[in-house]
Amino acid sequence: MTLDDDRTPLRIEAIERSIDDLAAEFEAEAPRCEQARRPTDALADLMRRARIPMSKVAREVGGCEISPARQIDFFARLAYLNPTAGWIGFNYSGVLGILSATLPEAGLEALFSGSTCPLVAAVSAPTGRSEAVVGGYVVKGRWAYASGVTCADYVFLTTIGGDPPRPIGVLLPTNEICLHDDWHTAALQGTGSVDVSVEGVFVPKSMTCSPFEPIRGGAQYRGLGYRGYVGGENFGFSLGVARRLVDETAELTRTKRRVLDPTPVADRGAFQQALGRTDASLRAARAYLMDEFDRAMALAEQSDAPLSPHETARLGAAVGWATETVVQAATQLFPYAGAGALHVSSPIQRALRDVIGSGQHIVATNETLDAWGRALLEKAD
Repeated sequence: MTLDDDRTPLRIEAIERSIDDLAAEFEAEAPRCEQARRPTDALADLMRRARIPMSKVAREVGGCEISPARQIDFFARLAYLNPTAGWIGFNYSGVLGILSATLPEAGLEALFSGSTCPLVAAVSAPTGRSEAVVGGYVVKGRWAYASGVTCADYVFLTTIGGDPPRPIGVLLPTNEICLHDDWHTAALQGTGSVDVSVEGVFVPKSMTCSPFEPIRGGAQYRGLGYRGYVGGENFGFSLGVARRLVDETAELTRTKRRVLDPTPVADRGAFQQALGRTDASLRAARAYLMDEFDRAMALAEQSDAPLSPHETARLGAAVGWATETVVQAATQLFPYAGAGALHVSSPIQRALRDVIGSGQHIVATNETLDAWGRALLEKAD
């Protein structure tokens, strides 16, 4: 096993320093990923060198087990430099964290046998089937949105199987699955989030688990639920690309002039107020969600049980509202960048498309606010 035998936890500060040291290289790969419609091999190498996927791995397996609140700034920094890196980075980190908490020991040994930092793509929607056979399962089906799978070592797929039927996660090497070249999108272009399919592939039991039944790791794996576990990652991405849009637009407007107007856009009171409102919205959303994550984790650490439905709804609503706020704020600032920002070469248009795309993630849907409203009404009764 190439994971450290003593499984000494990796410090998140070490990964953060690596990201800063490699910042220029991450930046350089951003337009190349967009053009290729997938993460480049060079970006995949950067992810390994920085050991980004180890950020959410359980400490007892040698990872950082970064807290949900801290995930916000961690993934925001990565997304600011390179949206593709931010998106696949939180996907790789999230699934490796789940596997570190749920995979049997033999499966962990196999997963880390070839690398101290394997890249694992994943799809959480259970759109495939697992049939139990001697020694494991035979898997078949098709899954959408396998972000980063084109350069991953493995893919983790959620299936339905067993008697009675239940979710079963299966881990397969990417050379055993079929990739469909169907990622033609307006946003998140560089993520290569293609469909994948499997037809009758055998997966040994050691490479399977229940995604919702952790056998190791802390409270975030057992207590926060799906939205709580993924929310910090996804919001961090949204915040990072929105912050990039703000900074790029502010810099552009210092010298940008509209046709027939000699005044730089940055000197306009309307722009100054829009910039101030946008920045305030981003800060408010970040602070609110961090506070809610800290609260939820404190509750989860007090009990071995998952959060109550009321608390789950409260946390989900915070993720949904914070994401919606960031998306709307960034969108309202974009017109001040002018027509030049529409060019493919502009990081402003890329940030706009990607922040809007991040709001489509299931963890950020405004249905979370429906659920919180119902919970408030039930409490009032």
